[in-house]
Amino acid sequence: MVGVPRDEIKRKGFHLLSLIYVFGYWYLSKITVVCGLVIAIVIVVLLEYLRFKILRLNNFFKNNFKGVYRPEEADKISGLTGTLSGALLAILIFPNRYMVFASFLYFVFGDSAAALTGKIFGGHKTFAGKSLEGSLTCLAVCFIAGLFIFNWQFALAGAVIAAIVEAVPWKISDNFWMQIINAGVLTLLSYIMSPVNYIR
Repeated sequence: MVGVPRDEIKRKGFHLLSLIYVFGYWYLSKITVVCGLVIAIVIVVLLEYLRFKILRLNNFFKNNFKGVYRPEEADKISGLTGTLSGALLAILIFPNRYMVFASFLYFVFGDSAAALTGKIFGGHKTFAGKSLEGSLTCLAVCFIAGLFIFNWQFALAGAVIAAIVEAVPWKISDNFWMQIINAGVLTLLSYIMSPVNYIR
């Protein structure tokens, strides 16, 4: 067992800021959240463009947001763009708010828990190269999150799917894919088995 790198803690702490649009989606109108995400994406893309064009600005971000940016993102678009874009597309593509909301919870809590657990306890690799410990933690956390929305059978099925999606080493940011794929699979799953016990 090793300690959690400080940079990873910073990154996952920043990751929790996604709860702004997660609960915004639950409590606000769809159009309000969509407009907010579009504005946020435009701002982030503009900042990323300026960061690449202005060396001093890039150094500022790297020095002051160390840990939030992965080392490989120093000269590439950050994962924040993928996170916001994935959320926007999930909302626009899938109409069932429960499925989309669940996919957001899986992403925010399941992905973060998997990463931190993998860093601390990860010693066994899966076929995809992620840690078995992290994947099992993702499964457990997503199952618990799902219980607030679905019956236990649907929550378990959704958690298994989320853990598999999280374990895949996506070439493009998993921040982007995890929200969309989980929302899509949960939507399909809802036609096969009953997800009753929606939260009110």
